[in-house]
Amino acid sequence: MRQDELLADFELAYNELCRRRRHGRIEPNADLCLSDDERTLVVTLEIAGADPDQLRIALEDRHLIVFGVREDHERASRGAILMKEIAYGPFLKRIRLPIAVNHNGAAASYHDGMLAIRLSVAESARVLSNRTEVKVVVKRITI
Repeated sequence: MRQDELLADFELAYNELCRRRRHGRIEPNADLCLSDDERTLVVTLEIAGADPDQLRIALEDRHLIVFGVREDHERASRGAILMKEIAYGPFLKRIRLPIAVNHNGAAASYHDGMLAIRLSVAESARVLSNRTEVKVVVKRITI
């Protein structure tokens, strides 16, 4: 698959899911931290209820893109809604990275509703202009 087709696929999937579901827009909160040795950028997203098997992560230049879905599996068993604050449905989070990162060697983990993505800081400040789907297995950590 060509690199420029990857983001187009993400956007098509997201738009299709949004057209089918009108539950509200999900905008996950995110933190970016640089390790003490300045070799790793850690991006943490708050996405409680998302299925880690459905998460997609991509890098495009200096942007990290995370796509997923938070399903409301128990909606029918709860009865009539009297107050609604929790949004369900698809989400697409695009984060501008403050520093260049390598597009290889990314790792992700999902624990207690938090997705942590670890990216190696690039040796060079030069950023390649391309899109890369990050091949990671999001591991659900249980205690």
